[in-house]
Amino acid sequence: MGLSVEKRQNKACIKKASTWGTEVDCAAAGCGIIPKNPGVPKLNYPAIEIDDVANPFETDIDHANINPADFTLNFDAQYNGLEMVLLAALMGTSPAPQPNFVIDATNNIIDFKDTAAATKVATVASGSYTGTTLATAIAVAMNAAGGAGTFACSFSTSTLKFTINETSGPTNFELLWNTGTNKAVDISTVCGYSDAADDTGAATYTGDTAAPGSSSISLHTMTAADEVFGIFFSYAVEKKSKIHVVRTAKVTKMGMKLNGGLIGMDFSLRGDKVIDNSSTVAADMTAVTYPDIHGRMKFHQAVFRLNTQSGGALAVGDTVLPNNFTLEFERKVDSKHVAGSQTVIEPREEAKPSVKLTLEFPRMDTTNNAYFSSWTAGTEMKGDITFTGAVIAGTHTYLLTIQFPRLQIEDVEYSDGNIIPAKLVLRSVVADSAPTGMSITKPIGITLVNTRTTSLLA
Repeated sequence: MGLSVEKRQNKACIKKASTWGTEVDCAAAGCGIIPKNPGVPKLNYPAIEIDDVANPFETDIDHANINPADFTLNFDAQYNGLEMVLLAALMGTSPAPQPNFVIDATNNIIDFKDTAAATKVATVASGSYTGTTLATAIAVAMNAAGGAGTFACSFSTSTLKFTINETSGPTNFELLWNTGTNKAVDISTVCGYSDAADDTGAATYTGDTAAPGSSSISLHTMTAADEVFGIFFSYAVEKKSKIHVVRTAKVTKMGMKLNGGLIGMDFSLRGDKVIDNSSTVAADMTAVTYPDIHGRMKFHQAVFRLNTQSGGALAVGDTVLPNNFTLEFERKVDSKHVAGSQTVIEPREEAKPSVKLTLEFPRMDTTNNAYFSSWTAGTEMKGDITFTGAVIAGTHTYLLTIQFPRLQIEDVEYSDGNIIPAKLVLRSVVADSAPTGMSITKPIGITLVNTRTTSLLA
Protein backbone atom coordinates (compact mmCIF):
# COMPACT_ATOMS: atom_id res chain seq x y z
CA MET A 1 0.00 0.00 0.00
CA GLY A 2 1.32 3.44 -0.88
CA LEU A 3 1.83 6.21 1.63
CA SER A 4 -1.19 8.35 2.43
CA VAL A 5 -1.25 11.94 1.22
CA GLU A 6 -0.70 13.05 4.80
CA LYS A 7 2.44 10.92 5.06
CA ARG A 8 3.82 12.12 1.76
CA GLN A 9 3.45 15.72 2.88
CA ASN A 10 5.82 16.26 5.77
CA LYS A 11 4.23 17.87 8.80
CA ALA A 12 6.14 20.69 10.47
CA CYS A 13 5.58 22.73 13.61
CA ILE A 14 7.19 25.49 15.61
CA LYS A 15 6.78 26.93 19.10
CA LYS A 16 8.51 29.60 21.13
CA ALA A 17 10.98 28.15 23.63
CA SER A 18 12.25 29.67 26.86
CA THR A 19 15.72 28.17 27.40
CA TRP A 20 18.34 27.93 24.69
CA GLY A 21 19.24 24.30 24.04
CA THR A 22 16.06 22.92 25.62
CA GLU A 23 13.24 21.94 23.30
CA VAL A 24 9.57 22.49 24.00
CA ASP A 25 6.74 20.32 22.71
CA CYS A 26 5.92 22.07 19.46
CA ALA A 27 3.87 19.10 18.20
CA ALA A 28 0.76 20.73 19.58
CA ALA A 29 -2.47 22.39 18.51
CA GLY A 30 -1.99 25.68 16.69
CA CYS A 31 1.76 25.15 16.13
CA GLY A 32 1.62 23.82 12.57
CA ILE A 33 3.42 25.70 9.84
CA ILE A 34 3.38 25.17 6.10
CA PRO A 35 6.84 25.74 4.66
CA LYS A 36 7.48 24.59 1.12
CA ASN A 37 10.65 22.77 2.24
CA PRO A 38 9.99 21.29 5.70
CA GLY A 39 12.73 18.66 5.63
CA VAL A 40 15.76 20.93 5.47
CA PRO A 41 17.41 20.94 8.96
CA LYS A 42 20.48 18.70 9.18
CA LEU A 43 22.83 17.86 12.01
CA ASN A 44 26.22 19.45 11.34
CA TYR A 45 28.62 17.21 13.25
CA PRO A 46 31.94 17.34 11.37
CA ALA A 47 34.35 14.45 11.52
CA ILE A 48 37.94 15.00 12.65
CA GLU A 49 40.58 12.77 11.13
CA ILE A 50 42.72 10.99 13.71
CA ASP A 51 46.02 9.80 12.24
CA ASP A 52 48.39 9.09 15.11
CA VAL A 53 49.32 5.60 13.92
CA ALA A 54 51.79 4.93 11.15
CA ASN A 55 49.56 3.26 8.58
CA PRO A 56 48.95 3.76 4.87
CA PHE A 57 45.18 4.01 5.58
CA GLU A 58 43.07 6.13 7.91
CA THR A 59 42.96 4.59 11.35
CA ASP A 60 40.28 6.57 13.14
CA ILE A 61 37.98 9.56 13.11
CA ASP A 62 36.43 11.46 16.00
CA HIS A 63 33.90 14.25 16.60
CA ALA A 64 34.25 17.38 18.71
CA ASN A 65 31.86 20.34 18.66
CA ILE A 66 28.54 20.33 16.80
CA ASN A 67 28.31 23.25 14.41
CA PRO A 68 25.16 25.36 14.29
CA ALA A 69 22.26 23.93 12.33
CA ASP A 70 21.58 26.65 9.77
CA PHE A 71 18.43 26.15 7.70
CA THR A 72 15.88 28.11 5.71
CA LEU A 73 12.10 27.84 5.64
CA ASN A 74 10.34 29.01 2.46
CA PHE A 75 6.70 30.10 2.49
CA ASP A 76 3.97 31.33 0.23
CA ALA A 77 3.12 34.12 2.67
CA GLN A 78 -0.31 34.07 4.34
CA TYR A 79 -1.73 36.82 6.52
CA ASN A 80 -2.54 34.40 9.36
CA GLY A 81 0.35 31.97 8.86
CA LEU A 82 2.93 31.33 11.58
CA GLU A 83 5.52 32.81 9.25
CA MET A 84 4.25 36.09 10.73
CA VAL A 85 5.47 34.81 14.11
CA LEU A 86 8.91 34.31 12.57
CA LEU A 87 8.73 37.85 11.20
CA ALA A 88 7.89 39.18 14.67
CA ALA A 89 10.85 37.25 16.10
CA LEU A 90 13.18 38.90 13.59
CA MET A 91 11.72 42.32 14.39
CA GLY A 92 12.17 41.57 18.09
CA THR A 93 8.99 43.26 19.32
CA SER A 94 5.34 42.35 19.08
CA PRO A 95 3.14 43.90 21.77
CA ALA A 96 -0.39 42.77 22.43
CA PRO A 97 -2.46 43.51 19.32
CA GLN A 98 -4.67 46.56 19.21
CA PRO A 99 -8.39 45.95 18.75
CA ASN A 100 -10.09 47.00 15.57
CA PHE A 101 -13.67 48.18 15.58
CA VAL A 102 -16.50 47.60 13.13
CA ILE A 103 -19.32 50.04 13.91
CA ASP A 104 -22.75 49.60 12.35
CA ALA A 105 -26.43 49.81 13.27
CA THR A 106 -26.02 47.12 15.93
CA ASN A 107 -23.57 49.07 18.11
CA ASN A 108 -23.40 52.76 17.10
CA ILE A 109 -25.54 54.66 19.64
CA ILE A 110 -24.61 56.67 22.75
CA ASP A 111 -27.48 57.81 25.00
CA PHE A 112 -26.25 60.58 27.29
CA LYS A 113 -27.33 63.60 29.31
CA ASP A 114 -25.33 66.79 29.34
CA THR A 115 -27.66 68.39 31.90
CA ALA A 116 -29.95 66.85 34.50
CA ALA A 117 -32.93 67.08 32.17
CA ALA A 118 -31.80 66.81 28.56
CA THR A 119 -31.23 63.36 27.08
CA LYS A 120 -29.30 63.26 23.82
CA VAL A 121 -28.66 60.51 21.31
CA ALA A 122 -25.32 60.39 19.50
CA THR A 123 -25.01 58.20 16.42
CA VAL A 124 -21.45 57.17 15.55
CA ALA A 125 -20.86 56.86 11.82
CA SER A 126 -20.73 53.28 10.61
CA GLY A 127 -17.33 52.09 9.44
CA SER A 128 -14.11 50.35 10.41
CA TYR A 129 -11.90 52.07 12.98
CA THR A 130 -8.76 51.81 14.98
CA GLY A 131 -9.05 52.87 18.60
CA THR A 132 -7.73 56.34 17.84
CA THR A 133 -10.01 56.98 14.86
CA LEU A 134 -13.04 55.63 16.74
CA ALA A 135 -12.32 58.02 19.62
CA THR A 136 -12.45 60.89 17.13
CA ALA A 137 -15.71 59.59 15.68
CA ILE A 138 -17.28 59.32 19.14
CA ALA A 139 -16.42 62.94 19.93
CA VAL A 140 -17.79 64.08 16.58
CA ALA A 141 -21.06 62.21 17.16
CA MET A 142 -21.58 63.53 20.69
CA ASN A 143 -20.83 67.11 19.68
CA ALA A 144 -23.28 66.79 16.80
CA ALA A 145 -26.08 65.58 19.09
CA GLY A 146 -27.04 69.15 20.00
CA GLY A 147 -26.12 69.23 23.67
CA ALA A 148 -24.93 72.17 25.72
CA GLY A 149 -21.46 70.81 26.38
CA THR A 150 -18.39 70.10 24.28
CA PHE A 151 -17.01 66.56 24.36
CA ALA A 152 -13.69 64.88 23.65
CA CYS A 153 -12.72 61.23 23.48
CA SER A 154 -9.32 59.52 23.54
CA PHE A 155 -7.99 55.98 23.30
CA SER A 156 -4.97 54.64 25.21
CA THR A 157 -2.82 52.27 23.18
CA SER A 158 -1.28 50.94 26.41
CA THR A 159 -4.42 50.23 28.46
CA LEU A 160 -6.72 49.85 25.41
CA LYS A 161 -9.32 51.96 27.21
CA PHE A 162 -11.45 54.82 25.92
CA THR A 163 -11.93 58.03 27.91
CA ILE A 164 -14.89 60.33 27.23
CA ASN A 165 -14.81 63.75 28.86
CA GLU A 166 -16.70 67.02 28.77
CA THR A 167 -14.28 69.84 28.02
CA SER A 168 -16.75 72.71 28.46
CA GLY A 169 -20.36 73.24 29.42
CA PRO A 170 -22.23 71.64 32.37
CA THR A 171 -20.09 70.42 35.26
CA ASN A 172 -21.12 66.78 34.93
CA PHE A 173 -22.71 64.62 32.28
CA GLU A 174 -24.12 61.10 32.23
CA LEU A 175 -23.54 58.12 29.94
CA LEU A 176 -26.75 56.10 29.99
CA TRP A 177 -25.30 52.65 29.29
CA ASN A 178 -27.96 50.90 31.40
CA THR A 179 -31.08 53.07 31.30
CA GLY A 180 -30.78 54.52 27.81
CA THR A 181 -33.54 53.65 25.39
CA ASN A 182 -30.94 52.40 22.88
CA LYS A 183 -29.12 50.08 25.27
CA ALA A 184 -29.51 47.13 22.92
CA VAL A 185 -27.59 48.89 20.15
CA ASP A 186 -25.26 51.19 22.07
CA ILE A 187 -21.49 51.27 21.74
CA SER A 188 -20.71 50.45 25.38
CA THR A 189 -19.50 46.86 25.34
CA VAL A 190 -17.44 47.12 22.16
CA CYS A 191 -15.60 50.07 23.79
CA GLY A 192 -15.09 48.45 27.19
CA TYR A 193 -17.81 50.25 29.17
CA SER A 194 -20.00 48.07 31.38
CA ASP A 195 -23.73 48.41 30.69
CA ALA A 196 -24.65 47.11 34.16
CA ALA A 197 -25.00 50.73 35.33
CA ASP A 198 -24.94 54.27 33.98
CA ASP A 199 -21.84 56.42 34.38
CA THR A 200 -22.91 59.45 36.40
CA GLY A 201 -21.59 62.24 38.61
CA ALA A 202 -18.37 63.16 36.79
CA ALA A 203 -16.99 65.06 33.85
CA THR A 204 -14.70 62.22 32.71
CA TYR A 205 -15.35 58.50 32.28
CA THR A 206 -12.77 55.87 31.38
CA GLY A 207 -13.78 52.41 30.16
CA ASP A 208 -14.16 49.69 32.77
CA THR A 209 -12.07 47.19 30.82
CA ALA A 210 -9.76 47.10 27.83
CA ALA A 211 -11.88 47.60 24.73
CA PRO A 212 -12.42 44.24 23.04
CA GLY A 213 -13.24 45.79 19.69
CA SER A 214 -14.79 43.63 17.04
CA SER A 215 -14.37 39.89 17.37
CA SER A 216 -11.31 38.27 15.79
CA ILE A 217 -9.84 41.38 14.18
CA SER A 218 -6.45 42.49 15.52
CA LEU A 219 -3.87 45.10 14.62
CA HIS A 220 -0.26 44.02 15.31
CA THR A 221 2.43 46.70 15.28
CA MET A 222 6.12 45.76 15.10
CA THR A 223 9.08 48.13 15.19
CA ALA A 224 12.58 46.72 14.82
CA ALA A 225 14.33 46.22 18.16
CA ASP A 226 17.96 47.31 18.48
CA GLU A 227 18.95 43.70 19.20
CA VAL A 228 17.03 40.45 19.54
CA PHE A 229 18.08 38.16 22.37
CA GLY A 230 16.07 35.50 24.15
CA ILE A 231 13.61 34.91 21.30
CA PHE A 232 13.93 31.48 19.68
CA PHE A 233 11.87 28.43 18.77
CA SER A 234 11.76 24.66 18.80
CA TYR A 235 11.12 23.26 15.32
CA ALA A 236 10.06 19.73 14.43
CA VAL A 237 9.41 17.99 11.15
CA GLU A 238 7.98 14.55 10.47
CA LYS A 239 10.07 12.28 8.24
CA LYS A 240 7.94 9.17 7.85
CA SER A 241 8.42 7.33 11.15
CA LYS A 242 11.01 9.80 12.48
CA ILE A 243 10.52 13.20 14.11
CA HIS A 244 13.54 15.45 13.59
CA VAL A 245 13.73 18.30 16.08
CA VAL A 246 15.86 21.44 16.09
CA ARG A 247 15.94 21.98 19.82
CA THR A 248 16.20 25.78 19.62
CA ALA A 249 16.59 28.02 16.59
CA LYS A 250 16.83 31.77 16.17
CA VAL A 251 15.54 33.77 13.17
CA THR A 252 18.42 35.61 11.52
CA LYS A 253 17.10 36.81 8.15
CA MET A 254 13.93 37.39 6.16
CA GLY A 255 13.67 37.66 2.41
CA MET A 256 10.47 38.74 0.67
CA LYS A 257 10.07 38.46 -3.07
CA LEU A 258 7.73 37.87 -5.96
CA ASN A 259 7.11 34.18 -6.53
CA GLY A 260 4.98 33.49 -9.58
CA GLY A 261 2.30 36.01 -8.67
CA LEU A 262 2.40 35.10 -4.98
CA ILE A 263 4.53 36.70 -2.29
CA GLY A 264 7.31 34.44 -1.07
CA MET A 265 8.85 34.80 2.37
CA ASP A 266 12.08 32.99 3.23
CA PHE A 267 13.37 32.83 6.81
CA SER A 268 16.90 31.82 7.74
CA LEU A 269 17.34 30.27 11.17
CA ARG A 270 20.38 29.26 13.21
CA GLY A 271 19.74 26.26 15.44
CA ASP A 272 21.84 24.60 18.10
CA LYS A 273 21.32 20.91 17.30
CA VAL A 274 19.14 18.48 15.34
CA ILE A 275 17.95 15.40 17.22
CA ASP A 276 15.67 12.47 16.41
CA ASN A 277 15.10 11.19 19.94
CA SER A 278 13.44 14.09 21.74
CA SER A 279 11.91 13.21 25.09
CA THR A 280 9.81 16.39 24.94
CA VAL A 281 8.33 16.57 21.46
CA ALA A 282 5.52 14.07 21.06
CA ALA A 283 6.45 10.79 19.41
CA ASP A 284 4.00 11.49 16.61
CA MET A 285 2.51 14.69 15.27
CA THR A 286 -1.18 13.84 15.38
CA ALA A 287 -1.83 16.73 17.79
CA VAL A 288 -0.51 19.35 15.36
CA THR A 289 -3.13 21.74 14.02
CA TYR A 290 -2.73 24.87 11.97
CA PRO A 291 -3.78 28.47 12.58
CA ASP A 292 -6.88 29.76 10.87
CA ILE A 293 -5.11 30.58 7.64
CA HIS A 294 -6.93 32.84 5.27
CA GLY A 295 -5.57 33.77 1.89
CA ARG A 296 -2.13 33.87 0.41
CA MET A 297 -0.56 37.25 -0.23
CA LYS A 298 -0.50 38.11 -3.92
CA PHE A 299 1.49 40.60 -5.94
CA HIS A 300 -1.63 42.18 -7.40
CA GLN A 301 -2.65 43.08 -3.82
CA ALA A 302 0.49 45.19 -3.39
CA VAL A 303 0.87 48.97 -3.49
CA PHE A 304 4.38 50.48 -3.47
CA ARG A 305 4.88 54.17 -2.66
CA LEU A 306 7.99 56.38 -2.64
CA ASN A 307 8.69 60.08 -2.21
CA THR A 308 11.43 62.27 -0.80
CA GLN A 309 12.28 61.76 2.85
CA SER A 310 11.58 65.41 3.66
CA GLY A 311 8.36 65.54 1.62
CA GLY A 312 4.74 65.21 2.64
CA ALA A 313 2.97 62.08 3.79
CA LEU A 314 2.87 59.28 1.24
CA ALA A 315 -0.25 59.47 -0.91
CA VAL A 316 -1.83 57.97 -4.02
CA GLY A 317 0.30 60.21 -6.23
CA ASP A 318 3.46 58.60 -4.83
CA THR A 319 2.56 55.12 -6.10
CA VAL A 320 5.26 53.39 -8.16
CA LEU A 321 4.80 50.30 -10.30
CA PRO A 322 7.64 47.77 -10.05
CA ASN A 323 7.30 44.46 -11.86
CA ASN A 324 9.58 42.72 -9.38
CA PHE A 325 11.00 43.36 -5.93
CA THR A 326 13.06 41.86 -3.14
CA LEU A 327 13.23 42.90 0.50
CA GLU A 328 15.98 41.63 2.78
CA PHE A 329 16.19 42.19 6.53
CA GLU A 330 19.17 40.52 8.18
CA ARG A 331 20.53 40.34 11.71
CA LYS A 332 24.16 39.26 11.56
CA VAL A 333 24.73 36.78 14.38
CA ASP A 334 27.71 34.80 15.64
CA SER A 335 28.08 31.09 16.49
CA LYS A 336 30.22 30.57 19.57
CA HIS A 337 31.17 27.45 21.48
CA VAL A 338 32.13 27.69 25.13
CA ALA A 339 33.63 25.26 27.61
CA GLY A 340 31.21 22.62 28.78
CA SER A 341 28.91 22.83 25.77
CA GLN A 342 29.15 20.75 22.63
CA THR A 343 26.71 23.04 20.82
CA VAL A 344 26.74 26.80 20.25
CA ILE A 345 25.38 29.16 22.87
CA GLU A 346 22.53 31.45 21.86
CA PRO A 347 23.80 33.56 18.96
CA ARG A 348 24.19 37.29 19.48
CA GLU A 349 24.40 40.02 16.90
CA GLU A 350 27.98 40.86 15.99
CA ALA A 351 27.26 43.59 13.42
CA LYS A 352 24.49 46.05 12.69
CA PRO A 353 21.32 44.73 11.05
CA SER A 354 20.72 45.64 7.42
CA VAL A 355 17.54 46.36 5.46
CA LYS A 356 17.70 46.41 1.66
CA LEU A 357 14.87 46.97 -0.80
CA THR A 358 15.32 46.35 -4.52
CA LEU A 359 12.71 47.49 -7.03
CA GLU A 360 12.74 46.49 -10.70
CA PHE A 361 10.69 48.37 -13.29
CA PRO A 362 9.74 46.99 -16.71
CA ARG A 363 10.76 50.14 -18.57
CA MET A 364 12.40 53.45 -17.96
CA ASP A 365 9.96 56.34 -17.58
CA THR A 366 10.09 59.88 -16.24
CA THR A 367 9.65 58.65 -12.65
CA ASN A 368 12.39 56.07 -12.48
CA ASN A 369 14.63 58.00 -14.86
CA ALA A 370 14.87 60.62 -12.10
CA TYR A 371 16.32 58.08 -9.65
CA PHE A 372 19.75 58.46 -11.26
CA SER A 373 19.76 62.18 -10.48
CA SER A 374 18.49 61.50 -6.96
CA TRP A 375 21.27 58.95 -6.48
CA THR A 376 24.06 61.26 -7.56
CA ALA A 377 22.57 64.17 -5.59
CA GLY A 378 22.24 62.08 -2.43
CA THR A 379 18.50 62.70 -2.23
CA GLU A 380 16.95 60.54 0.47
CA MET A 381 13.54 58.94 0.24
CA LYS A 382 10.87 57.24 2.33
CA GLY A 383 8.47 54.53 1.28
CA ASP A 384 6.02 51.82 2.16
CA ILE A 385 4.59 48.60 0.78
CA THR A 386 1.02 47.54 1.55
CA PHE A 387 -0.59 44.19 0.80
CA THR A 388 -4.38 44.17 1.18
CA GLY A 389 -6.18 40.83 1.37
CA ALA A 390 -9.75 39.66 1.67
CA VAL A 391 -12.42 41.21 3.89
CA ILE A 392 -12.49 39.93 7.48
CA ALA A 393 -15.59 41.80 8.61
CA GLY A 394 -17.27 45.06 7.71
CA THR A 395 -14.67 47.02 5.81
CA HIS A 396 -11.77 45.44 7.70
CA THR A 397 -9.39 43.51 5.48
CA TYR A 398 -6.31 41.41 6.01
CA LEU A 399 -3.38 43.80 5.72
CA LEU A 400 0.41 43.90 5.86
CA THR A 401 2.14 47.29 5.65
CA ILE A 402 5.92 47.72 5.73
CA GLN A 403 7.33 51.22 6.31
CA PHE A 404 10.77 52.60 5.54
CA PRO A 405 11.21 56.08 7.07
CA ARG A 406 14.60 56.82 5.50
CA LEU A 407 15.82 55.20 2.29
CA GLN A 408 19.20 55.91 0.76
CA ILE A 409 19.86 54.95 -2.84
CA GLU A 410 22.66 52.41 -3.09
CA ASP A 411 22.55 51.78 -6.83
CA VAL A 412 20.57 52.56 -9.97
CA GLU A 413 20.80 50.42 -13.09
CA TYR A 414 19.40 50.86 -16.60
CA SER A 415 20.23 47.71 -18.55
CA ASP A 416 20.59 47.54 -22.32
CA GLY A 417 17.53 46.31 -24.17
CA ASN A 418 14.97 47.16 -26.80
CA ILE A 419 12.85 48.51 -23.96
CA ILE A 420 15.20 49.73 -21.26
CA PRO A 421 14.29 48.41 -17.77
CA ALA A 422 15.26 50.14 -14.56
CA LYS A 423 16.48 48.82 -11.24
CA LEU A 424 16.64 50.72 -7.95
CA VAL A 425 18.52 49.42 -4.90
CA LEU A 426 17.71 51.14 -1.61
CA ARG A 427 19.10 50.82 1.91
CA SER A 428 16.79 51.65 4.79
CA VAL A 429 18.63 53.31 7.66
CA VAL A 430 17.81 55.08 10.91
CA ALA A 431 15.98 58.39 10.51
CA ASP A 432 16.90 61.40 12.66
CA SER A 433 13.19 61.94 13.27
CA ALA A 434 9.99 60.36 12.05
CA PRO A 435 9.12 61.77 8.61
CA THR A 436 5.74 63.27 7.85
CA GLY A 437 3.06 60.59 7.86
CA MET A 438 5.10 58.06 9.86
CA SER A 439 5.75 57.55 13.55
CA ILE A 440 8.94 55.46 13.43
CA THR A 441 12.64 56.23 13.09
CA LYS A 442 13.97 52.64 12.99
CA PRO A 443 14.77 51.38 9.46
CA ILE A 444 11.68 49.19 9.26
CA GLY A 445 8.26 49.06 10.85
CA ILE A 446 5.47 46.58 10.18
CA THR A 447 1.70 46.65 10.70
CA LEU A 448 -0.32 43.46 10.34
CA VAL A 449 -4.10 43.08 10.49
CA ASN A 450 -5.32 39.51 10.88
CA THR A 451 -7.46 37.39 13.19
CA ARG A 452 -4.85 36.44 15.81
CA THR A 453 -5.98 38.02 19.07
CA THR A 454 -2.78 37.39 21.08
CA SER A 455 0.74 38.74 20.68
CA LEU A 456 2.69 37.12 17.90
CA LEU A 457 5.41 36.37 20.43
CA ALA A 458 3.17 35.17 23.26
